[in-house]
Amino acid sequence: MTKNKFGALALAAVIALGLWMYVAAYISPEYSKTIYNIPVALEGKSFLTDWQLMLLSSEEYLVNIKLTGNRQDVSKINAGNIQAVADLSGIDEAGEHHLTYSIILPGDVPSGSVSYQKDPDRVTVVVAKKKTKQIPVVLNYSGDVPADYIKDTSAVELDYDFVEITGPEEVVDQIDHASITVDCAGKTETIYESYRYELQNENNEPVDAGWITTNVSEVRVHLPVSMVKTLPLTLTLIDGGGATADTTKVVIEPAQISISGSETILNSLTELNLGTVDLSQITEDTEKEFAISLPEGVHNVSNLSTAVVKISFPQLATREFTVTEFMPVNLAEGMVWEPLTKQLTITVRGLKNQVQRLTVEQITVQVDLAGVENTSAVEPIIRFPEGFDSLGEVGSYSVSVQVTPAGEDAGG
Repeated sequence: MTKNKFGALALAAVIALGLWMYVAAYISPEYSKTIYNIPVALEGKSFLTDWQLMLLSSEEYLVNIKLTGNRQDVSKINAGNIQAVADLSGIDEAGEHHLTYSIILPGDVPSGSVSYQKDPDRVTVVVAKKKTKQIPVVLNYSGDVPADYIKDTSAVELDYDFVEITGPEEVVDQIDHASITVDCAGKTETIYESYRYELQNENNEPVDAGWITTNVSEVRVHLPVSMVKTLPLTLTLIDGGGATADTTKVVIEPAQISISGSETILNSLTELNLGTVDLSQITEDTEKEFAISLPEGVHNVSNLSTAVVKISFPQLATREFTVTEFMPVNLAEGMVWEPLTKQLTITVRGLKNQVQRLTVEQITVQVDLAGVENTSAVEPIIRFPEGFDSLGEVGSYSVSVQVTPAGEDAGG
């Protein structure tokens, strides 16, 4: 009898415990727990774009949610399946906005079976007016190239001359340009590198651009750096007309120019020649302008395109002689000739003492008739006597002649 009594009591205890556990797990609404640091998802950002607005936040909005309900339903909820969502679509102006947010529970939690408390009950977002504009890229140079090199800042090239910036209007309005500093210290070769830039105001001070986005993060700079060399300008003289390089004074203005280019090309150059002058065609002191031509790959650092050349003959004198006697040479057998030119005025130039001593009788004018037939203009050969080796004729001359067979009337 006693055994039956103890058995009944044990069974009752087990039943009671089971009933308590059932009620605690399935029926009691008093179970609570808090889930911390739930990120709030922001929906409706496209509506901000429509209003030319932008959200100023780089951090997550985190909230805490206290859940209350029966243990079974509450236990189904965790940080991975509960959601907090705030809607931005109602914002149409810049400023600070306090938004409510919705809590979305997992789908397997019956509606209304779990209540919750939000901490905080609102999230605060800051919205600014968005603006986009183009700003120029400005180059600054630090250090310098060696003394015999030059950086050609006039020929610098950028892959982007302007940078497009987008961000809060009040920040964008402060930004004047994108600044790049190019270090030129010791450079002997052309610089072709990409540089990050700094956004600066009109006073060249950096602007806090944390909310600014740009279309490019770097700008490639092409800055020519080349060797520089100063070379004299020269002129080639052809002796003639009683003048030689030794008796001719040549003044070139400018006397030299600076050029730049590759080290290989510049090392091969010792002068820049302006051209050639035939002194026999220069009848008096003269001044001429010559173009300054450079080899391919060489740049004119002095930026002078022409040079003025002054030619004079301070050691020489000039006189005119009129010759009336002509000496034929190489006249073909059986032919006769007649000079149609009856006199020829020749300008003679040379050392002063020789010009002064010369007489017209000492001048021989030969007419070479080899191959000449009928009426022709022949360039004469003008000769001066021994001891007058500095003399020469200035300019060009011709003698008209008529060559006919002997016995034939020249007029016929």
